[in-house]
Amino acid sequence: MLTDLAATEKDVKNIYKVGLNTTRLLMASGDVVVGYLLLKGAAVAAEKLETAPAKDKAFYTGKIAAAKFFAANVLPGVTLARKVAEGVELDLMELDEAAF
Repeated sequence: MLTDLAATEKDVKNIYKVGLNTTRLLMASGDVVVGYLLLKGAAVAAEKLETAPAKDKAFYTGKIAAAKFFAANVLPGVTLARKVAEGVELDLMELDEAAF
């Protein structure tokens, strides 16, 4: 998006690409932050798992499993969001207002 923003010097219409991708960027950023927090929690859980009392082992195992699940099933969507953002076209923005 920063590249598109900088490209507005050559063609002001590139600002539309920034607007079209704003929600995508916010959602992907949220996924990255959640992934980081889950990873941080899983790291702590992995350290404590071996010495934890029996009643806490399930909790720590769950923390690790949740982080693995998120990394395998949600975080790949961040790569997809980036590819979609990089390939966004301005066709929608060039429609006449009467089309809406």
